[in-house]
Amino acid sequence: MPPAPATPVIERFVIPDADGYSEFWRRDKSPVEPLELAKLLHALRKVAAFVGRNAGEVVWSGMAQDDATIAIDPSPILGCYPVPAARTDLVVGLTVHQAYLRTEWSARVRELALARLQPPPQYAYKFGLFLDLCESVYVDNLANRSVLGHYAEIARRWRVENNARRLLSPPTLSEVLHLWWVFATDRDPDRYRTRWLDPWLEDLLDRAAFDKFYQAPFEQLATLVPALRTQCPAITGIAERVEFRVEHYLALWKTLLPRIRFWIGDSGDRFMMPSEYDENIATEDAERKAVKATIVSYAKLIERALPTKNRDLTEQVLDNVMNAEGVVRVEGSDILMPAKDLVDTALRRKLEHVVRHAAQRTSAFNRGLTSGKIHSRRLYRAHTTGTVFQEKKNEYDLRNDVVLLVDATGSMADPARWSRAETMFQTLFMAIQAYAKNARLFAYNEARGACRISELFRGGRMHTVLPQGKTASGEAIIATALSTRSAARRRIIIHITDGASNWGCGVAEAIAFCRRRNIGLLTLGIGCSPAAKQSLRDEYGKLVQFIDDLQQLPPLLGSLLNYDARH
Repeated sequence: MPPAPATPVIERFVIPDADGYSEFWRRDKSPVEPLELAKLLHALRKVAAFVGRNAGEVVWSGMAQDDATIAIDPSPILGCYPVPAARTDLVVGLTVHQAYLRTEWSARVRELALARLQPPPQYAYKFGLFLDLCESVYVDNLANRSVLGHYAEIARRWRVENNARRLLSPPTLSEVLHLWWVFATDRDPDRYRTRWLDPWLEDLLDRAAFDKFYQAPFEQLATLVPALRTQCPAITGIAERVEFRVEHYLALWKTLLPRIRFWIGDSGDRFMMPSEYDENIATEDAERKAVKATIVSYAKLIERALPTKNRDLTEQVLDNVMNAEGVVRVEGSDILMPAKDLVDTALRRKLEHVVRHAAQRTSAFNRGLTSGKIHSRRLYRAHTTGTVFQEKKNEYDLRNDVVLLVDATGSMADPARWSRAETMFQTLFMAIQAYAKNARLFAYNEARGACRISELFRGGRMHTVLPQGKTASGEAIIATALSTRSAARRRIIIHITDGASNWGCGVAEAIAFCRRRNIGLLTLGIGCSPAAKQSLRDEYGKLVQFIDDLQQLPPLLGSLLNYDARH
């Protein structure tokens, strides 16, 4: 009797929607619903922070919120945990869109436009719809200037599909505006003029209505695209950009209104919709309330699972300075970006040689081996086991804990200058870390009126921050020292900067603090002008050295480590 066929082995499981951009960077996940919602919300807050300083805090709809928050509808992601990458991309896109609306003052645009036009009640809903889609075109074109545009595109397609399912018989203002939104924000810069249809759009619209009703409005709307895509972003002031958009929207609306005057806006247009559609609207409201109730029930669990906000170090700094009135707010930050590997290999080898020379050497022997160097005291084993060899291994360890603190404020914002600084501190840190496992690397900048301290080397990976803001070197040095306490070893803080402090309590407070705590402090000035060098000498005195060429770094580091070893 022939054997029964073997049961095929399942080698992998297919997870729907598992492919997506976020699969490459989102690793902190959970199969538990409230915990996964909290982890995803934390990721969305980091994304919003990259859009701008005034983006606001992201929350799920149903959580506690105010005018300064961005409420994201969680309905697209509920029910499958961990949330698949494709759905994560969608909520990231929704967050990016809302964050740009916040940073570009879209609410102010709407307020000014309504106040100036004062549309009649029968046109007020249509005008509001027109403003919303114009602003959507504007902010999505801003998103297209970075990788965030890919996420915004996913959210845009999702919203267009949802709108298409709720459309009534054409022509409708909602349909023409959503189609224009797709054309005007496409990565093909000419699509808003050619209006070519891909298979996705072909399935969503009525081609006959598209050709009959929408071509003339498209021509009018196309005149606004260059202003939103290139002219408005080139304006420096935010208030001026708002005024620019309001004027263009009002001018376009006056020419567009006669053509769409008798069109239905969408199912929410109460002046044009019969009352039998109220039932559909009530059903949608009930579904939204059900989703909101789910989040409300989890709100406390989500808040508890969220990581604590930036650690506030201000009180600790205040306790250690004399000039308390001059102290600015200081907080920790975990908003980081992956850094390019800019380590100078040749310079790293030279620095490692310097560090090894200053480190304490400990020899360890491994005896009883079958190969290596002969151990004369074990030759009696030659004719039995043959294990007469030994191996000597030298281990090096610095006597001190070294902390690098990098100035990442506005003076470092020039890309060439920051790249040079990254090469220097990455190379220096990797050389020190080879012989000092407790070495730490921090950077400080200013955001939202606070001096922020970020640790750049985490989990064996190098990160970077965006150079910006004012320079509060005194607070940064004190806060870094307080965050890296060591009872067993003396610490050395190497402060890398390109100019003097221009904010906060001043460097004198930091120098006095380090002396009281027996902390070694050395400031390295890089790329400094003659005036900046003099300002640093006035602040730090003998505690500052200047580097005009990276090749000066090895002897300078050697003298620092050897000097500290003698004291």
